[in-house]
Amino acid sequence: MAVMKNSVVLVNLLLEKNLAVWRVGTFFVEGRQTSLLEWSIHLDHDEITTILKRSVNHREKIQMLKTMNSNMLEKTETPMQAFVAKNQFKIGDGGFSCVFVGLMKDGSEVAVKRILVQNEDETGENEKEIMNLIETKSPFIVKYRHFHRDDTFMYLIVDLCEETLRELVHACSIEHLQEQGPRLIREILSGLEFLHGKGILHRDLKPSNVLVDIEGRMKLADFGISRVLNEEETTVATDAKGTRGWMPPEVIEAIVKKEKGRFKRKSDIHVAGMIAFYVLTKGEHPFGSELDRMKNISEDNPVNLEKLGDREARRFVSWLINHKIDDRPYAHEALRDFLFCNTTTKQRTIRQPTTTFV
Repeated sequence: MAVMKNSVVLVNLLLEKNLAVWRVGTFFVEGRQTSLLEWSIHLDHDEITTILKRSVNHREKIQMLKTMNSNMLEKTETPMQAFVAKNQFKIGDGGFSCVFVGLMKDGSEVAVKRILVQNEDETGENEKEIMNLIETKSPFIVKYRHFHRDDTFMYLIVDLCEETLRELVHACSIEHLQEQGPRLIREILSGLEFLHGKGILHRDLKPSNVLVDIEGRMKLADFGISRVLNEEETTVATDAKGTRGWMPPEVIEAIVKKEKGRFKRKSDIHVAGMIAFYVLTKGEHPFGSELDRMKNISEDNPVNLEKLGDREARRFVSWLINHKIDDRPYAHEALRDFLFCNTTTKQRTIRQPTTTFV
């Protein structure tokens, strides 16, 4: 008991010193690689587990929110303890949406995506429906907690993550990304495998729509323009949408022709290949600069492919971004590639904190 109490005090002390104790990597215990968080869960050390699940990057905002003890959704059925939609609690924004930190009544930290009803009505409702379809949880999909709508806003509440893949890539060294890249890519493809198995097409994959949780695990997010295949369908005909530079060639072709886009599971795979290249080259894009990407994607001209020095990684990315959709792999086929032979779910050596251990 004394050891347990001392351990809790130690972890809290490290947090006060702003040391990200769970980011020191994995260690070998009882025949397997494990992280400090996984080991605390295994030993049923609930108090330490709770501490280790707290956000590092958003800790200051969370602490400020706790002191305000205010909840803008208190008159709703939303199980929130604290939520204030002000700039000091904002962690992201889009065209007609903002993301804020929040606290649930059970003490868990969440992200609250507030969407203006008049402008994003369809995408907000669509995202809610998609998240409701994902009943079986996947460690590689952001966890949906609650939804609320009033006359002005929709509120989508999900578990809080630390950062986006875009932010992670910019913060890490190229050496670290090349070492950990196969794991990151495998987790993104595992998220796609899960979605595709349920007939869900993401349709807006990009580095800012892949989130990184407290353990460094990749989680797919933002299902505003996702679509669901009906039973026995392999293709959905829908408005050609997505983000410039992160669209497969078949969608770009539909935009040029002003036609409905024919989106398949392998359309998501093409973008996953671009993201894989982005990770392994620390932010480069296989199809060149922002100005030229759409043209190069549509013309099957991966001008930057040679920047990926590793031959096997280049072969793998080329397979995923194949211009011919039928020649791309499905997610489960890509996951069998030997690029991932040495990566396991348990090996999560996350980037080191900026604080120096002494």
